[in-house]
Amino acid sequence: MDAWGRLMDATESPPTDPVTEARPPIPLVSTRGLLGAAFDLLLRSSAEMRRASFYIGAITLGTVGPLALGTWGVIVVGMDRSDGEMETLFSQAAGGPFVILVAVALAGLLVATVESRTLATAILGGTMAGRPIGTRRALARSRRTFWRAVVASVLVGVILTVAQNGLDLVVGPALVGAEEATLLTSTLLTALIGAPFAYLLAGVVLGDVDPFEALRRSFRMYGVRRMAAVVIVVFETFAALLILFGIGTGVDLVLRLFDTLGIGPEADATGIAVATAGIVAIVFAFGTLLFTVMAVTVAPQVVMFLGLTHASFGLDLVATGGPDDPDITPPARRRFRWFTVPMLVAFVVAGIALAAMLAAYG
Repeated sequence: MDAWGRLMDATESPPTDPVTEARPPIPLVSTRGLLGAAFDLLLRSSAEMRRASFYIGAITLGTVGPLALGTWGVIVVGMDRSDGEMETLFSQAAGGPFVILVAVALAGLLVATVESRTLATAILGGTMAGRPIGTRRALARSRRTFWRAVVASVLVGVILTVAQNGLDLVVGPALVGAEEATLLTSTLLTALIGAPFAYLLAGVVLGDVDPFEALRRSFRMYGVRRMAAVVIVVFETFAALLILFGIGTGVDLVLRLFDTLGIGPEADATGIAVATAGIVAIVFAFGTLLFTVMAVTVAPQVVMFLGLTHASFGLDLVATGGPDDPDITPPARRRFRWFTVPMLVAFVVAGIALAAMLAAYG
């Protein structure tokens, strides 16, 4: 049985395997020092994290960017129209190319979100285990575990949604008229319920097991360090909420800045061009921010998972000479691409839909 499968109750002396013995020992931090160790891990991985964030930014730009530009184009065109013509314009935009742009954007956001979490887990896991694998190999590992990560997220999502609805029924009536308190209370309680799932993603990416086995082992690890699991899930939940709030505030500030500079939809050709370039930059920046957010939220999980188990078997598969090494192209496997064929197809389809939309309403 492997090191992870032999997880012992004596957490201060986790088991090792012959592979990890040749590397620097992976420290098992205390629950109190978990968040500090997570931010230190992020700092030590900053170079590869920056490259990975640019990759996620490019995916976001290629899939969400056309929708943002199409919406901006409709607004600009509608500035010279009457209210009735604007209503007709937007009703027309609700069909045809606009639907394609929305579908591509939603698919792109799904891919960007899932890959942000798996990619960050692989990069941080490599640094934590003393075996940095680089963005290229981390991306190969991310793609190998993409659908397993999706299944794991669906499993947890269904359970937590049921728990959230149940809590709303119980807590909601007691906090009538206090929507913020209701949201805070239900979110915190849901996070606590989700503590046994704290190590699910790391189990899939680093432990190299299927989602159901990762779920079973996550429960076992939760039993070893319950408070650490609670810290991981609560931190992940509130960090995501705070950053989402920050994104909304940032968008509002950008719109106010555009208005102050006079580069809104009513501006001249130069102002519209500047605003269009700004929208492209904002979409790309949103993608890089999405990756950064996901990396911050998974870092504590990676620190505690590897500290408890030393299970980095998933990294062996993409290491130099490993079966999934992206630098090796066996006859039965396609060569590694930064952007897969489906991604490139999505970029082209979105571009064609954007051109058709602008041509129709221009």
